[in-house]
Amino acid sequence: MANDAPGAPALARTLTLRAVVLFGLAYMTPLIVLGTFGVVAAGTGGAVPTAYLLALVAMLFTAHSYGKMAAAYPVAGSAYTYVRKAIDGRLGLLVGWATLLDYFFLPMVIWLIGGAYLQARFPGVPHWIWIIASSPSPPC
Repeated sequence: MANDAPGAPALARTLTLRAVVLFGLAYMTPLIVLGTFGVVAAGTGGAVPTAYLLALVAMLFTAHSYGKMAAAYPVAGSAYTYVRKAIDGRLGLLVGWATLLDYFFLPMVIWLIGGAYLQARFPGVPHWIWIIASSPSPPC
């Protein structure tokens, strides 16, 4: 486990603004609506805007919490660092890996679901074309 002493190993902040914006766009691809809208509409009895507003409130509390933690621990590492410092290093490691896997697999699942919806709507276009078309280029 890394410590906070000067010269100790630390994560470097190497992402540029362009890379972060492209990652955010890739993560929030417009195809996410295809994968969630129907499920939310069925689960809420058609009250999708209300469900989205409630989710927005929860996300605002999360963003506020991240802001407080970033002010308290101004180091790279986000959720991993916050859990490691506030609770336990082993749990921080678990949170870090879960977050990494989430960032890696969730966009893939979204692209697959979106490709399946679009391929069903336009059966003449192969599924793989939709996946490539919806996948963003990697950040540089």
